[in-house]
Amino acid sequence: MNARGSNDRAPGQIAAALHEQKFSHLQWYLHHAENTVHLAAESEHALSEGDLHEIAGWFMKLAPQLRYRADEAGEKHLPVPAAPEAVCHYEEVDDLQKALARAIENHRAIYADPERPNFRAYGFRLRKAKKGAPRSLYLCCSSHALMEGSESARIMRMRPTVHHAERAEAKLGLLQHAMITVAGLVLAPLHLIASSFDRRDVTHGRWAVIDISRKSIKQLAARHGVRQRSVLFSLPLYGLHFEGSLPNRAKEKPQLISYSTLPDTKTTLEDVALNLRMQVGRIPCAESFEAHLKAIDKVLSKEDTTEIYSQAFYNSILGVHRVLHRLFPVLYRGRFFTYVPYDFVLSLLPPHITGGWFRKLFRGSIFCGSYTPGTNSCIFVPYLGGFSLNFYVEPKIQANMDAFADFLKRQGIDCRRVV
Repeated sequence: MNARGSNDRAPGQIAAALHEQKFSHLQWYLHHAENTVHLAAESEHALSEGDLHEIAGWFMKLAPQLRYRADEAGEKHLPVPAAPEAVCHYEEVDDLQKALARAIENHRAIYADPERPNFRAYGFRLRKAKKGAPRSLYLCCSSHALMEGSESARIMRMRPTVHHAERAEAKLGLLQHAMITVAGLVLAPLHLIASSFDRRDVTHGRWAVIDISRKSIKQLAARHGVRQRSVLFSLPLYGLHFEGSLPNRAKEKPQLISYSTLPDTKTTLEDVALNLRMQVGRIPCAESFEAHLKAIDKVLSKEDTTEIYSQAFYNSILGVHRVLHRLFPVLYRGRFFTYVPYDFVLSLLPPHITGGWFRKLFRGSIFCGSYTPGTNSCIFVPYLGGFSLNFYVEPKIQANMDAFADFLKRQGIDCRRVV
């Protein structure tokens, strides 16, 4: 297969400038936490090894940061010249789902080789495919410090990314600036101390992927008079924790969640490299799915412009940690980078609609996940005709997945368990 067109003019000047730019505070944290993201797409085509190299080449062209790796200190981009075939693995398999699970569980490999960037691409082709079923699967894995969901959505449309976006001017008053600075200086050491007492086992997270019908979500939201995002967030929070038929039902207590939003415009108060804003909400325990749905819809409706100040607050705390890590690295050898005080982290990505050459190649389901050590997470990926729910959770919650799929069906949602 051969891709040609206007997309050949991807902005090479971005790649030339990356090595001059230090990591933002959030990039620094994500790198040291080895937070890894992946994108997978099913294909009806029988992918060849040459196709895989061309796909990886397009990813590295449209997102020039994927040609880089973090330096030894995790402080900045380091250019690593590599041809697409150097980051690719191609294999013929008997089961695409098992191949997908095996590849994403190998995420730490992208940090191990100093001769290659923090990016890998995998292509799997079925030896024997059923008629009408996917014949191949493409998967890319990257350090979260180099790629986020808004960028992968642009790549799937075959549009170039801009990793360091322009930001609108936003000023803080002297009192606000002083309060945020003092909060960072006080709370960062407290955060470090709290992480040292964390005794959770964070080494045995499990992946799970469930594909659901987009039409079913629209119908469920209309039935209850809430937004689709409220339905998406409530389904795993209630269905994996409080549904009566679960084998591992959680204790009835409020859930502290963190969820990402994408701003229409960025300001100078926010992270210089990544677009996401993190919000925090407390969801009260509810006796029924409908009550839980109403509660989470109420929490999400409270979003307003003050969220940019909370992001400035988070950046201040990370900035203090970055200085302390540089001065006293021994303090950060414990569980700091796997300590997250939330019960669940949720992220709704922009629609991943394929364009250009990718439109012919990838017309099935699209999956995006994130390795988030220390916390349970779910990433929601809208694509043409459906959503994929991509989980990284502790074993006890992962064991609830089959019961969760049954719960989805009882809510009238068409779904299939992928991994």
